[in-house]
Amino acid sequence: MLTYLAQRVAAAVPTMFGVSVVTFALLHIVPGGPVVAMLGLAASNPAAVAAITRDLGLDKPIWEQYLIWLKRALSGDFGMSTEFHVPVLSLVGPKLAHTLLLTAGSLVYAVVLGTIIGIVAAVHYRSVFDRAAMFVTLVGASAPVFWIGLLLSYLFAIRLGWLPAMGMTSIIGGSSPLIVLEHLILPAFANSIISMAVIARIVRSSMLEALVQPYVLAARARGLSRTRQVLVHAFRNVLPDAINITGLQVGFLFGGALIVEVVFAWPGVGYLIYSSIQARDYVTLQASVLIVSAVFVIVNLLADMARIALDPREQAA
Repeated sequence: MLTYLAQRVAAAVPTMFGVSVVTFALLHIVPGGPVVAMLGLAASNPAAVAAITRDLGLDKPIWEQYLIWLKRALSGDFGMSTEFHVPVLSLVGPKLAHTLLLTAGSLVYAVVLGTIIGIVAAVHYRSVFDRAAMFVTLVGASAPVFWIGLLLSYLFAIRLGWLPAMGMTSIIGGSSPLIVLEHLILPAFANSIISMAVIARIVRSSMLEALVQPYVLAARARGLSRTRQVLVHAFRNVLPDAINITGLQVGFLFGGALIVEVVFAWPGVGYLIYSSIQARDYVTLQASVLIVSAVFVIVNLLADMARIALDPREQAA
């Protein structure tokens, strides 16, 4: 396992290097260059332009500029937001926590509901429920996340008025955990649909294979209840496949959360990136892309480690 971890970390290094190069170039390809992007209207002030150019080393060769920027980024200095005039890291930190909360909520939906749907569909193989569930999961796995979010928002927030459609707190009721949870329901469910469909289909397929194995037939011959046959004997051997596909979906859920945040105005990193693009706040956009990429790599690495730790077959490999 340690060898695999070292290999994964080594593979992540060139990935993050490539991301850093792209994000660094982001400021240099915008109209007017990095100085105009950072100063905005203040770029008409020659003294301000000279100060920024000197402080950021923009008068140096491009490779040297990159090293200066990378050194500051690794120390947590991403500069000042041109829109909010505060350090970028103080903006991204809380937003990242909100995105991870949305990702965690989506993961709970995907794992719990996907596993239940897969088990029930396998137990009632070729029934009306099985056929309907597989059709719905097929549609769910193919539908764009933002489209699902818009449909859920229209149905449950606008038409029925059961759940809030935007944000994570209430202007009137404050920001208690229950209010945050209420606002989390729709965006987390929308983000989980595709992963839920994938998990359900994998669990169903594995469960169908497990239900015809000799150890399940032996349990049935001993007179054990159907519930015990399925949940104790069959599902125990389905669990590794469920863990495997869940680990692969964690990174996907994190990426999907960035899109869902825009639909539901969830105050996470995805919504911050969207707002930064609208406000032409390229400094915040640059830092957000770099931090999101790093978190994406770390989340996938942790998911792989959890999958290997829980699946004996992966450890043997």
